[in-house]
Amino acid sequence: MGSISKKTKAKVKMIEMGIVPAFTGRELKEMLESLSPEERRFAKRKFRKRWRKLVNKDFTLKDILMSNGDPDINTLRARSCMVVSDILRDI
Repeated sequence: MGSISKKTKAKVKMIEMGIVPAFTGRELKEMLESLSPEERRFAKRKFRKRWRKLVNKDFTLKDILMSNGDPDINTLRARSCMVVSDILRDI
């Protein structure tokens, strides 16, 4: 399977899951801005739900990528990478 078809399948799966199908920060920002506030809230909640499931599967992620307050930009980027990687792994 080529990388293009794998990325396409991952984006379709992300849409089915209700999260924004973005692989880069710029894509994510543009896609979130195009959504209504209600849809944006829904997509963010779905992402956080997926993130929590990952943390529950692997507790080492909790120690590394969880924060007590608002997470910094690097932590957010790492979380996004982990979720996208998990989706790609499932395909």
